[in-house]
Amino acid sequence: MNPTPECKTDIITPTSPPDPVKAAEEIVNSTGINLFLTGKAGTGKTTFLHNLANSTSKRFVVLAPTGVAAINAGGNTIHSFFQLSFAPFIPGATVSDSNKSFRRMTKHKLKLIRTLDLIIIDEISMVRPDLLDAVDDVLRRLRNPLKPFGGVQLLLIGDLRQLAPVMPDDEWALLRQHYNSPYFFESQALRKAGFLMIELTKVYRQSDPVFLDILNKIRDNNADEQTLALLNTRADVSIMPKPEEGVIRLTSHNYRANTINNKHLNDLDTPVFTYEAAIQGNFPESSYPADISLQLKLGAQVMFIKNDISNEHRFYNGLIGHIVELDDTSVTVKAHTPAGEIIKVTSVSWENLKYTLNPSGEIKEEVEGVFTQIPLRPAWAITIHKSQGLTFDRAIVDAAQSFAPGQTYVALSRCRSMEGLYLESPLPASAIMTDPSVNRFISSQPRMEGNDEELAAFKDSYYRELVMELFNFSTLDLAFDSYFRAATSALSSLYPIFISDLYEYKDTLNDKVIKVSDNFSRFLRNNLPIRSLPEVKEILCDKMRNAAAYYCDILSSISHFVADTPLEIDNQVLLKRLARDTEELLALLKLKIYILRHFKSHEFDPQEYLTAKTQAILQRDSKPSVTAAAKKVRTASPKNTLPADISDPKLYRALQQWRKDRADGKPAYTVLSNKVLMEICRELPVNLSELKMVKGMGPVKLKEYGVEILDIISRTLSD
Repeated sequence: MNPTPECKTDIITPTSPPDPVKAAEEIVNSTGINLFLTGKAGTGKTTFLHNLANSTSKRFVVLAPTGVAAINAGGNTIHSFFQLSFAPFIPGATVSDSNKSFRRMTKHKLKLIRTLDLIIIDEISMVRPDLLDAVDDVLRRLRNPLKPFGGVQLLLIGDLRQLAPVMPDDEWALLRQHYNSPYFFESQALRKAGFLMIELTKVYRQSDPVFLDILNKIRDNNADEQTLALLNTRADVSIMPKPEEGVIRLTSHNYRANTINNKHLNDLDTPVFTYEAAIQGNFPESSYPADISLQLKLGAQVMFIKNDISNEHRFYNGLIGHIVELDDTSVTVKAHTPAGEIIKVTSVSWENLKYTLNPSGEIKEEVEGVFTQIPLRPAWAITIHKSQGLTFDRAIVDAAQSFAPGQTYVALSRCRSMEGLYLESPLPASAIMTDPSVNRFISSQPRMEGNDEELAAFKDSYYRELVMELFNFSTLDLAFDSYFRAATSALSSLYPIFISDLYEYKDTLNDKVIKVSDNFSRFLRNNLPIRSLPEVKEILCDKMRNAAAYYCDILSSISHFVADTPLEIDNQVLLKRLARDTEELLALLKLKIYILRHFKSHEFDPQEYLTAKTQAILQRDSKPSVTAAAKKVRTASPKNTLPADISDPKLYRALQQWRKDRADGKPAYTVLSNKVLMEICRELPVNLSELKMVKGMGPVKLKEYGVEILDIISRTLSD
């Protein structure tokens, strides 16, 4: 086994400038810290996402706020993955109370969520704070109620200077008392969890330092008169491209783009070809990546809206050209590039993916629906919003009427160079907007440097955090308290011996687990991470292995006791609560025991810990639940251990089966209560007079069932 970073004794000194990409990879792969990865347009945020998704050993899903963003990122929308409604989430409320779909999560989805190590959210700038808090509520309920986001690490990718969240006035009226702004960083859960910010600084899209300086000033709302004057030289009518040059226009409003495209298409005196999209399976309309009914003509200016994934890489998302030939199944485009490539394209497919678990428990992407269409759209004009993520060699920007913060920056930053940028009209200062809330956040939020000492400290902290989690039993203690209250309420009158034992196990958990773990946790805090002489390291590792063995043995005995909780009670309300709390406690016990058992014989390693925890959850969730057993009242299986309160288990089982048959589909207690059955087993009456003395056997019951009961007693005792 490779040694953990915490066990190294070397002192690391930086030898080169910090690399933000390397630092971000290290934070995600080697720590549990939440990370906000940001950067200007064209700095490689999307590339980082794709590279990480192909390389990380953590169990993850990729989510996005909109359907189109999710399709582009190769993941799900946040709402669909967590089955959330689109209504505002009010902090302090609960998703499960306000959102019925939360209750309908399949066991498959629950298992997937419970085994996640990492959630990646792309285009985080568009995510509202109440949505993150709703996600926190779901994850706490399904995983760990004591940790923000249930203990899952978050990787948030995006640029707050670009697309902003959509917040209608009526919804903001509900949420403004809980949040200072509509941006993700206001999330109460995220603030409690904390996060680092790493900024990618190397711009790949542009290389001209003058143009980059202009973009930076526009982005930060620092454009002075000189900057605007220099930028507005690109509004000179003498340099504007001619219509036949086929330069795309970026407009701030959707109606404007549609008007331009429709006019140019109608002006072409050539036949219309209509291409209908083919949709298979589940592909929501909000996620359609192309027109469902695409109308094109010979000579039309078009834009490719998908990358060519073949080995030829003939086209890319954002490539402009015009149609030189088309038929019923294909379109041939001449690209507006120096080489003027001729590209023949047929229909391609976009996949709507969902995350699933394969039989071995690995997270896999499964195709839920397929959208097939020609990957083109008329492109004399496009909205600035839809241009997000695209790159153009030449573009006419119509941003004088920009209405949202960051909109002008997004439009200008689509262009590779100043020479390829043309302004429809001079930009006024009013077209350059930034949100004061974003300004305050960016100016106050420290960036992570990413040097070796900093990364080593975070890895140490992560190692310590996971070790402390292994030997922390607070969640287990809470679950035992709930189980204890349910058991004493339901079983005290029927099973006094079991309840007496229950009190002893409660003391055992408190004295031998909780109190001991408090002392051991203090020891761990003072001695971790392990950075000492080899012999000292071995002593510490040995103490952790011994502690794992100690707790494993005690929790195993508690687990065996809880598993034998008597569920033979007639009160269905108390039975339901007891079965639920028993199941939840057993699940936590089995999870903890499985992990502790692994580290009885292994040196602690963070990735091994995550793997062991995942395997424990998968094994636990594959077994029948106690709730299901409770519905059957555990009468059919002779293997179930009965509590000591039942003096004659064999007779008790026989009476239970008789009672069930006699009830004929009605509640069994309508024949005789469970308490009466237990009393019969204690007294063992041999005639009607003795049976009459059993409390609960009135004249009517005695007349109707007396002979049958005595016959069962006689036959059982004689066997």
